[in-house]
Amino acid sequence: MDQTATAARTLDLHRLELRYADLRVLDTAAITRLAQSIAVNGQLVPCIAVAGEGSSAILLDGYRRVAALRQLGRDTAEVECWDGDPVQGLPGVLARTRSRAFAPIEEALLLRELIASGPLSQHEIARRCGRDVSWVSRRLQLVTVLPDAVLTAVRQGKVSTWAAVRILGPLARANSAHAEQLLASL
Repeated sequence: MDQTATAARTLDLHRLELRYADLRVLDTAAITRLAQSIAVNGQLVPCIAVAGEGSSAILLDGYRRVAALRQLGRDTAEVECWDGDPVQGLPGVLARTRSRAFAPIEEALLLRELIASGPLSQHEIARRCGRDVSWVSRRLQLVTVLPDAVLTAVRQGKVSTWAAVRILGPLARANSAHAEQLLASL
């Protein structure tokens, strides 16, 4: 798959399929800061997408940029379109560092999606991401030990990634009921 820098093109936001939005951590403060930056400087970093059905594109990277553009009332985004499908594109996104690093939980959710939706093994995903197999395995462990309620709270920005990984994760491994009680108390 060609992941070299291609010229970004302007796409209508309604043409972007936000298939992986639920795998991203919502950070409203970061989106507001990004919207302020875009208002002053314009969109400096294009989003990354692959072709979807019809004239749509599946957004792989740039969910905060899209949210910031919507917050500003804009209806278009600069998008770098890669050849291939999401199973080919997601490892490339994880291998690149763009405007921000992914949170470990986001990496784990994207890796879990890759394994669930495609024929790729952990070894092949590690190779395509430029990582080793143990990195993939450690990331996947993050989401396998956390109860769904904790993952949902992290994605919605109600619980920090740090608290989920350092406190709720180990507690869930020992006693998932206690982890869910702590989450309810938070």
